[in-house]
Parts: sequence; structure tokens; C-alpha cells
Amino acid sequence: MSRPPAVVPEYPRHRERGPTRTVERDAARLLPGPRRVIIGLLDQAVIAAANAANTVFALALLDRRRAGIMLLSQGLGYLVLGVNRALVGEVLLTLASRCAGQRQRRLVSDGVSAAAGFAVVAALVLAVVWLVWPAAGGVDLRDLIWVAPFLPSLLVHDTGRYGYLADRRPQRALVIDAVWAGTQTLAVGALWATDSVSAPGLFACWGVGATAGAGAFLARSRRRPWGGSPRRWFAETRHLSSWFTATALVGQFQTQAVGFLVVNQLSARELSGLRAAQTALLQPAQNVITAVMGVVVPRASRLAADESRSGPSPDRGAGPAAAGLHRQTRTLALGLAVLGAATVAVVVPLARTVLGQLPKFADLGPLVLPIAIQPAIYLVQLPFAAAIRGMQRARLLCVQYLSFTSTSLTGLVVGARLAGLAGAAWGLTTGSAVGLVAMIGLYWHAQCHPAGPEPAGG
Repeated sequence: MSRPPAVVPEYPRHRERGPTRTVERDAARLLPGPRRVIIGLLDQAVIAAANAANTVFALALLDRRRAGIMLLSQGLGYLVLGVNRALVGEVLLTLASRCAGQRQRRLVSDGVSAAAGFAVVAALVLAVVWLVWPAAGGVDLRDLIWVAPFLPSLLVHDTGRYGYLADRRPQRALVIDAVWAGTQTLAVGALWATDSVSAPGLFACWGVGATAGAGAFLARSRRRPWGGSPRRWFAETRHLSSWFTATALVGQFQTQAVGFLVVNQLSARELSGLRAAQTALLQPAQNVITAVMGVVVPRASRLAADESRSGPSPDRGAGPAAAGLHRQTRTLALGLAVLGAATVAVVVPLARTVLGQLPKFADLGPLVLPIAIQPAIYLVQLPFAAAIRGMQRARLLCVQYLSFTSTSLTGLVVGARLAGLAGAAWGLTTGSAVGLVAMIGLYWHAQCHPAGPEPAGG
């Protein structure tokens, strides 16, 4: 006579303990993929508006020469932010997206502490530069003292954003970014209403907004800047952070050199005009790229991790994870190429028409076409860069940035000497095209020569 099957008692879910319950609970709270993309784009638009606000407000509310001086000091602040993003933020996006539960939370806490420590050191360095930099000369850094005090807030907030994006929760990043943007807008509005707009005041509004955003992140996540271990962070992530940081330094050098290398060939007014054209034509596309990266890189990283664990198929070569990554890269590249071409076709005549109605910026018409081509190139480059980041081939990214930077800066200097402002813009576009070719070639190299097993995490 057969015995009835044993009855396994069911226990209430609220009694479950341990990391399994945490992972299941967290997975249940993830937004569907399309909604994550939409919210990620919205979040990037908000934070880009906050970061670009200083440039926009300076160009709109200050005279062109004073705005150009302000943007030099602001550029050094962005240099620090970019290095920290490579040292901590991009590593979180690539590495923490492969983790879950306690290890992911520990990585974020260690990253926040590392960012806070780096910010303090960078603030001291900028303060010393401000003290010793000569007041006279072609490079005026009088506003640098208004950047240094707010670096801790800027870097902690940015690291918090990347922690949320690595966890596939752009809606939480959107909240802290909205706090920043809203606070900054109210502060600038108060300056304008009291007729007190100045470069130091705009920097203070920027910093107050970042402080509010960082405070919102720390309060919502219940973290403290000193709650993690910077030493553990650098020990565990050095295989990525070292190359990401080198890449960021090359990229930031390229960004800053655009102003410093041609300071004797272009006037402060022309330089501010170049920055204005880049802000209006290049910045929106870069915001879209950053937002899509925040969604694509974590998925690419998980696919690359699956391929690394399973290995290639002995019969068919690359496994299903590698095939999925290649399919994602190819599909995105084709779609973004069409989008880039359509964007150039629409933006160029529209921008020329708008500039023709603004006497203050009428001289920027010749810059529209070369600068509009650059974001189209970067859109096509996006999926290849995301795949390389997901595969954790950070050294290849550094090689690509070196080729792009050397070509674009050479084109910048030669173009500015031969054809002034328009020549400088076309020189930068040449560098972008060379960078795209290099990125595609390095992607195929990474596909054909897979890396070994990833370093063991703590």
C-alpha cells in the first residue's frame, strides 16, 4: 500500500532570514526594463540640467568674458568629478551590478567612503592651487576657491547615483537628483530676484544643490561617509579602478585642454562661444549616452560574467551569453546610427535659424555642423564602449581614449591656427571619428581574445 506524500510545512515569508530573502525581496522591487530605461533617461536629464546649469546661467546672466573666466575654474571641478566617477562610480556600475545582497551593499558603502576621502584631498589641492596661482596671466582661476568647499557633496552625491544605477533602481537616483536640481534652481532664482547674480553666487547655488542631493542620498540609504572602508575598496577594485582612472584622466585632460591649449589663439569670448555651442549641441546627446550606459552596462556586465563562468561552447565557440552581448551591441549600434544621422539632419538647420535670431551668439553659426556631428559619432560608439566596460576590459578603453585624445587635440590646435574657431571645432570632430574607429576595432579584439576569469571578490 503506497504511503501519502509527505507534507512540507509552509512558513510565513516574514519569518525568512538571511541574504536569500534580501535578494528575492530586492528583485521583486525592480522596475520592468522599459520603465527603467525611461526613468533612467529622465534621471539623466535632471542631473545634466543641474550640472549644465552653471554654464547656462553664466552665459545667460554674465557677460561673455566673465563667463569664460568662470568656466575655467568650473572645468577643474569637473576634472575632479570625472576622476572620482572613474575611480568609484564606473567601477560600481560594472562590478556591483554583478553582485547582490550584502556584498553589493558593502561595495556601495566602501565606494561612498572612498569618494568622500578623495573629495577632501582634492578640495585641499584646489585650495592650494588658488592660493599660489598668479592673478595675472592668460589662465584666470580666481573662482577656484568657490569650487573646493563643495567637492565632498558633489562626489558623495555622484557615487550614490551610481550605486542606485548599479542596483538597477534609477527611480531612486531620480529622487536625489531632483532634490539637487530643485534646490539649485530655487537658489539661482533668489539671486536673480534680488539682482545679486555673480560667478561666486552661481557656484554657491551649484554647491548648495549638490549638498542637498548628497544629504538626501545619505538619509534615504542610512549611510555615513565614514561608514565604509576606502582601503578595502581600492584593494578589491584596483583591477578596474586603476585603468578606469587612467582613462578618465586622459578624457578629462582632453576636455580641459580644449580651453587651455588654445587660450592664446582664441579670445575668452571665442572660448565661451565654443563652450556654449558644445553645451547646446553636444551636452544633450552626452546626457542620453550616459543614461543609456547606466542601463546597458549592468546588463552587459552580467552577460560577460555568465560567459566567463560557463565558458565557450566546445562545438560552437562562443556561448549564449557572449552571443547575447554581441546581439545587443549590434542592434544598438544600428539603431543609434540611424538616430544620430536623423539628429544631425534636424539639429543643424534648426540651430542655425535660432542663432540667427540671437545677436549675442550670431558668430557661432559655423560651429553648428562640426559640433552636431560629434554627438552622432558618440551615439554609434556607445554600444561598443558599453560592451567593453561590461567585459571589464578597462585597459582597452584607455587605449581608445589615448588615440581619440591625441588626434582631437592635434586637430584642435592645427584647426585653430589655420581657421580660428571653426577650424578648432572641425579638429575636434576629426578626433571623434578616429576614436570611433578605434573603439570598434578594440571591441572586435575583445570578442576574439576573451579575458581570463575575473578576480575573486571579497
